[in-house]
Amino acid sequence: MSRPISLLAVLLLAVSSSFANAYEIVVDQRKLSIPAPAGFVELTPAMSPYYDAMWAYVAASNTRYLTLIEEATADAMLNGETVDIGRYLNIETQTAISRMSITTAQFGEYRDVMRDQLFNMIEQVQNQFPEITDAGNTSLSEKYDAELAVQLGGMVPLPIHLDTDNAIASSMYMTVGATVDGEDMGSDVLAATMLSLHVKDKVLFVYAFGPEKDLEWTRAAASTWATRIVAANSPAGAPANSRATQEKQ
Repeated sequence: MSRPISLLAVLLLAVSSSFANAYEIVVDQRKLSIPAPAGFVELTPAMSPYYDAMWAYVAASNTRYLTLIEEATADAMLNGETVDIGRYLNIETQTAISRMSITTAQFGEYRDVMRDQLFNMIEQVQNQFPEITDAGNTSLSEKYDAELAVQLGGMVPLPIHLDTDNAIASSMYMTVGATVDGEDMGSDVLAATMLSLHVKDKVLFVYAFGPEKDLEWTRAAASTWATRIVAANSPAGAPANSRATQEKQ
């Protein structure tokens, strides 16, 4: 009797079926090609206020290079419609690490630390939430002349589920809430996967976010995207075919 196909396998097939555009990012003078999963496009300033809101909350220690959202969501934003962002993807790295050339051996040491100290590291990230949200809230409140307050918290970290020579990943649940001019806008629970990827001599943080029910999708999407990023930057990989995306802190 043949084995049934797992849910994760089905999701992997779904997200790996095709990749559309590719974007070029520059990590400390290192050009990397980032293929976009089919159905996803770059979140651009033309899609504000969603663009502003998404980019306002980047940790001070990190550099973000690219945010991708579902194409249908992008079209709705450009048409001036109110949307829920739903599933989205980020490429970031720690700014200090971006300036280094990381060897395979060094990435192996990084994986060792991740395995041993994952939950402590996540706790440290959660402790940075007030700093991240305060800066973002201030920036957006000034720009849109409204008292905006986003709250991040309620993190539930999950064990490492992917550990290979060039990638290590774990997932979590987290709660995001907001008020505007004192009015409670409600809160949502998000599923998120962060995958640390060694590609060429750089380390990228590959993030996949979705609604609470989409945990397995975030894992499959991050894993498949990372595999395609490595392939795109191998000697036989195809060059990026769209504009370069410079880093933004």
